Amino acid sequence: MTRDRLVTLLRWLARIWSFASVILLCAFLFGEGLPPLTFQAACFPFGVMLGLILAWWFERLGGLITLISVVLFYVLEYFGSGSLPKGFAFIVFAAPGILFLYLGFLRAGAVKPTGTTI
Repeated sequence: MTRDRLVTLLRWLARIWSFASVILLCAFLFGEGLPPLTFQAACFPFGVMLGLILAWWFERLGGLITLISVVLFYVLEYFGSGSLPKGFAFIVFAAPGILFLYLGFLRAGAVKPTGTTI
């Protein structure tokens, strides 16, 4: 597999995963009702969804917004309750943001992959 094919495959993996994340988060929001609008709720799920949607067109910006949103969510949750959120679902929903961030830096030439074939 060439580098270009791998990048295309990763880009579509990130897009499909982000689409699924946004759809599931919307289902939770509308099924359970909107949470009270706090800064923590602005980070997760709203900041994560905004970042994942923007990443389709602006990979680095969207990935960065997603990553900052989930980190801020964890920080606020820790300082608010004294413990981190249980489970891994928050990370799974935000994980496409890391892929988008990597792809954005790869596109900008800031990351040089080793080799041209896998």
